[in-house]
Amino acid sequence: MDVPGIRQPIVIVLLLIAFFSAISGKPLDGLLMLLVAAGLAWEAARVSSREAAAAPPGGPGSLPQPGLSAAVPSAQVSRPLRGWQTATATAALVAGGVVYAVIVGSFTRFSWPATMAVVGLATLVVVIGWQGPLHPRPDPGPLPMPGTALWGGVLLAGGLWELAALAQQPSLDDTSYAHPTLSALTDPVLTGHFGRSLALAVWLLIGGYLVRR
Repeated sequence: MDVPGIRQPIVIVLLLIAFFSAISGKPLDGLLMLLVAAGLAWEAARVSSREAAAAPPGGPGSLPQPGLSAAVPSAQVSRPLRGWQTATATAALVAGGVVYAVIVGSFTRFSWPATMAVVGLATLVVVIGWQGPLHPRPDPGPLPMPGTALWGGVLLAGGLWELAALAQQPSLDDTSYAHPTLSALTDPVLTGHFGRSLALAVWLLIGGYLVRR
């Protein structure tokens, strides 16, 4: 059976991450990556089926005009907030993020409180944001080849580094600092409370940016 979502590059990457996380002694990380990959594949297949069903019968001449993304139902488009509402919401989110980073950063790494705090927040954001509201924006068109090749090379180099270091460890779930993985290189930063809180704050900022996109 052909599942269009499985062919998405991000889904393939997440499946590989899930596999290597599971065999390296991190089954929870692998399960989470697997769930995200399955969700993205399902959503891509659902959108593909919906677009195929709604495709106009008139051929290429009946396709939507280029430069704009697919039409978004007006009920799903978020209405812009007023200036003071935006400032208040932003201040509340920043304050909440700081409190969250400080509290969760105080938990021991890989402990159940830390794990549930991160997984719980991520799950909540995904559940709330999965159905919208959508933000219509111009179609950026094809990705520029130089930038795509550059970032693809960075990701490939990082993946090969991780795989080579993993293969040279005493065992898949035993870290060796003679051949450190990328996660092992972050250990000194994440040892203390400040480092963990800073990492969580960066994670929240990146997540907030992606949610707005």
